[in-house]
Amino acid sequence: MKKKKKRIKNPEYLFSVLSILLVLVFLSRTVPDGTVRLNVGESGVGEKAIALTFDDGPSGYTEELLDGLYEYDAKATFFVIGSKAEKNPEIVLRAHDEGHLIGNHTYDHSRLTLLSGSEAKETVDKGAAVIESITGTKPLFVRPPYGDTWAYQLKTLDSFFVNWSVNIYDWDEDSADKIYNRIIRRAKDGAIILLHDTNKATVEAVLRVIPVLQAEGYEFVRVDDLLTRNGAKLAKGITYRKCENNSQPFAF
Repeated sequence: MKKKKKRIKNPEYLFSVLSILLVLVFLSRTVPDGTVRLNVGESGVGEKAIALTFDDGPSGYTEELLDGLYEYDAKATFFVIGSKAEKNPEIVLRAHDEGHLIGNHTYDHSRLTLLSGSEAKETVDKGAAVIESITGTKPLFVRPPYGDTWAYQLKTLDSFFVNWSVNIYDWDEDSADKIYNRIIRRAKDGAIILLHDTNKATVEAVLRVIPVLQAEGYEFVRVDDLLTRNGAKLAKGITYRKCENNSQPFAF
């Protein structure tokens, strides 16, 4: 009687298959298949550009930041919390009217990965509605609180998602010098820098950084202008992180 052959387990083969699947998932998220074109040919972004993005406002420090941005002719992106925007509509409107991009940071800063699909949609839609009621423009860009989303949420929330390539860890830092040095060290063409206009030290540091980097040839632009600087089309349901000169926007 012949013995049945034992199935040979091959962990190396399994590992290879899983690795290939992970690479395919990565590529599916990093190669934008966009159909929407924004501001192409209008932004005039040069070879050295950075997008400063400010989360969690507006706050009591935002107007000081806006004063400095106006003085230096620099543009930024503000991912505002809807409930705070309701309390400070004049600040949000000023930022919009002065040419900055107003993005949606949800209504109440809930971590989307802890919410059901309907709850996540509710806080994103409610935040967008508040912004639209103030500026007259529905925000297209969302930054999820903490940068966290589930893949299915990206596909159902009907927005362009933006995280960051540089995190300054500034939200609870009291030293403007430390924040200044972190930005200077990590400044690079195409970077999307995460900051918070809720922190006085951040505002002080940023307003010192801008003229220094401008003297080095950098310009400060909105996220939408940065991402479309090379003629790229953007895709909803994809999280963008940076866009270097002569490159496609990096998304993952």
